[in-house]
Amino acid sequence: MRLDEVVIQNYCSCSSLRVSLSSFNPIIGYNNSGKSNILRAISWLLRKSVLPTHTFHDSAAPVMVEGLISEVNVNLLPANQRAQIEPYIVEGKLRFRRRQDIPNAPAAQIRVDVFNQETGQWVANPTGLDNAIGVLFPDPLYIEAMDDAADDISRFAAKNTIGLLLKYTLDQIRANNATALNNVLTDLQSVGAHLNGPTRIQELNTLEADATQAVGDFFPGLSLHLDIQAPSFDDLIKSATISLSDVPGLQRPFTSFGHGAQRTVQMALIKLLASQINQQAAAGSITVLLIDEPELYLHPQAIELLRESLKLLSQQNFQVIFSTHSPLLLGAEDVLNTSLVYKTVATGTVVREKLADAAHTIVANPHQASVVFAIQHATYLMFSETVLLVEGKTEMMILPTLYKAIAGRTLAQDKACLVDGSSSTSIPPMMQVLRSVGFSPKAVVDLDFVFKVGPQAGLVDNDDVDFVACRAWFAANQPTANFQLGSDGFPAKRSTAGTVAAVGPEQAFGLMAAAMSAEVARLSAHFRTHGIWVWERGAIEAHLGIQKNDPARMTFIRALQENGNASHATHEQDLIDFAAWI
Repeated sequence: MRLDEVVIQNYCSCSSLRVSLSSFNPIIGYNNSGKSNILRAISWLLRKSVLPTHTFHDSAAPVMVEGLISEVNVNLLPANQRAQIEPYIVEGKLRFRRRQDIPNAPAAQIRVDVFNQETGQWVANPTGLDNAIGVLFPDPLYIEAMDDAADDISRFAAKNTIGLLLKYTLDQIRANNATALNNVLTDLQSVGAHLNGPTRIQELNTLEADATQAVGDFFPGLSLHLDIQAPSFDDLIKSATISLSDVPGLQRPFTSFGHGAQRTVQMALIKLLASQINQQAAAGSITVLLIDEPELYLHPQAIELLRESLKLLSQQNFQVIFSTHSPLLLGAEDVLNTSLVYKTVATGTVVREKLADAAHTIVANPHQASVVFAIQHATYLMFSETVLLVEGKTEMMILPTLYKAIAGRTLAQDKACLVDGSSSTSIPPMMQVLRSVGFSPKAVVDLDFVFKVGPQAGLVDNDDVDFVACRAWFAANQPTANFQLGSDGFPAKRSTAGTVAAVGPEQAFGLMAAAMSAEVARLSAHFRTHGIWVWERGAIEAHLGIQKNDPARMTFIRALQENGNASHATHEQDLIDFAAWI
């Protein structure tokens, strides 16, 4: 069960827009494009509040936010609510909306309507609908971008994160520690007796008598009574505050730490709160987690960890919806399902068609696919320990998902990143520059790199016995295999005479790799001593078992995500060995 889509009309900058949703929903866009308004509208749909004038795009028209719930779990509802709602559920889906006709309307006038598929009409306020929505989708957790983390975390409030955590803990104490709780309550009653009861502290009685006499001098017959209420257990819990320590035994106020530390603690406790809610919620109910710019103040590795935490929640009883400016919160598998938001003067906030819904566009323009899959790698370099230079589009698109499927962790979690080397000849100088500033870079190259670039870069000698044997194989097999050789004795697209080969260089290196596997394996082992991984079968595509085009790459990525492993690859063990080498 989840919200499959929302339709927002006349809410702030959202004049009229539709947002399709999944379990994990990034929303990106420039400042003031309306991302936050989408989150607020979803929150209002699930939790009624009175909207003031400034939240109306047009104050003369009603605000309406519509939701479509899929796979409705009516078993969560009591019999009376189920009977009211079931007639409107069609193929497991329920469409409902919240409506406020005028600004600042009384709460009783905020309507919840349900859509009748048979008549095509909205039915106003069916009995129990609002309560039923609250059962299916408990109050959403909504963290705004400009919320003060100290207000949310360091001290109790009824609806902030630490307040809700303490509330759930208090419920557990009542359920699991009745004896200890009764002892505390007995002690509190004793405190109360010393403040107001028969064993009252004498000084308090004296103060009360003296104050009564002073009042009586002005108003004869008027007595003053001093009432001091003993705290309840709830009061003690509500007085809780949080401090932090980064040195054993030294606690410091929450606000004395930087914004990054405060935000990190806030996100960690939000995750904990979500887990607590998940444990206590009825099985099957969904909590919507709305976060505006969760990456604020966090460095890239912390953002990566946050992303994985949010994705984990989205696989449980949570639907995660967040706005962001950071590509680091978008994994390769998330880009196609990201909502892209912009705003125009004429229409207000607009949500672009998702890339997943526009697959035909990517197929028609395959170069765009590599651009999409590259955005999440920007800015990783300065926060990584392992820099992996790659020379091919396939590596940039597939390796992040491949590594996670094999290793069970993301590259960023292992403090590694990919950098596009753009060409084989640029790999050695890039490695040299990275080494000069303290990195220990690695590179991933095709087999032709060994022979075309290796000697010039001083990585292998021209008279190496394995190198010589491979070059001799090309000379011996060129006539029958029908590939062309360049002046260096290795396959080229054209011969020195300008003739185009029937078999291209990549296929020729693949043929040689199959015939000279022992020699190639020794050369590859030598290059690994220089921090360079060589695809021993010619190129990565031969190990994956795919063609060298974007549709094939994307199909392989989808299989990785669905299978959770690389068993569909032609040579899975080679890929496992590669992931271990990284």
